[in-house]
Amino acid sequence: MITVEPIGIVKNKFKEPADPFLMRESQSKIIIDAKFEEGLYRIEESAYIDVTFHFHKSEGYNLKGAVYDGQVKGVFASRSPRRPSSLGNSTVKLLSREGNKLIVSGLDAIDGTPVLDIKPCNTSFFEEHGKAIHVNRLKHSPRWEITRFIKNNSLDSLLLEAGKLHGHFCSGLALGVMAATYAMQKISEFSDGMEDIIAITETNNCFSDGIQFVTGCTFGNNALIFKDIGKNAFTLAARGKKGIRIVLRNDSADYLQEKYPRFYDYFHKVVVERINSIELKAKLRKSGIEASFGILHSDFEKIFHIQEVTPELPGYAPIHDNVICAFCGEKTMSTRITEKDNYLLCLTCAKEPYGMLTGFGIKEK
Repeated sequence: MITVEPIGIVKNKFKEPADPFLMRESQSKIIIDAKFEEGLYRIEESAYIDVTFHFHKSEGYNLKGAVYDGQVKGVFASRSPRRPSSLGNSTVKLLSREGNKLIVSGLDAIDGTPVLDIKPCNTSFFEEHGKAIHVNRLKHSPRWEITRFIKNNSLDSLLLEAGKLHGHFCSGLALGVMAATYAMQKISEFSDGMEDIIAITETNNCFSDGIQFVTGCTFGNNALIFKDIGKNAFTLAARGKKGIRIVLRNDSADYLQEKYPRFYDYFHKVVVERINSIELKAKLRKSGIEASFGILHSDFEKIFHIQEVTPELPGYAPIHDNVICAFCGEKTMSTRITEKDNYLLCLTCAKEPYGMLTGFGIKEK
């Protein structure tokens, strides 16, 4: 049996265990007992400190369980508060010191948590290995940052990242990011690209890129279904559970155009009327940034209508064999091979019709 005397206590707004991502975004105050205050001498010279604390409200433990992104890990391979030792440790940013009080950010401990020890963070290690640590984390959980942004409702960060996929910022992309983030928070599931979460989009415009990026459901991982019905709407569901359908309200365009008239005016001139003007395109890009990031903080219910649904989802995508086309010699999925004059041919060589998705929707070619 080991007995440890607390040196202080945590004070913040979190009275009960909460999402650690949200907790780290907030400030906390660590109040050190007066008899230990001298031990804080020159601590303000450290930009970051390590705080060891006791999970005083945690009961029992599991040696293995799901972590924030749905992966299953052992307790010593995770930051679960339910641990055999009931000890927690966080590296936090030291914002200021007020006597025996330390103001910090990044602490994932609730109000009233006993603090057991504090020491300066060895920043030299992170300076040398920080990038490698970050890359390693992304290798094992590629959507780790995106998951954190979703949990924190960091819409600006999500839109910035989605812009890398979409190529520019516009109202459609912003609306897709908003809708997808809301749906992901509601179903409380996170995609690993293995078809356990399915997104059904009803349009192939800018809106759908926001959906793909935030949900992680794409054509490539067979978790995105495209309904070619031309509605700014999408459904998100985990297999075996109810889902949520979000659709743009009929009067949302009036609401958004009233808030961002310049963007919609330039959009109509450049995209609808196809006026090829460098000056107008520059104004469209600038107003697009203003509108898209502004839309993120608009009243969600004035833009979207929300429905709880139980969608019919297809089974897991089958794996098909490849067949070599007798004419072009290229490997082709067996379901896209046809027999003609006793030869196995791909659809293009056989001059058979096939579907093609363009900006006009799915058309037979």
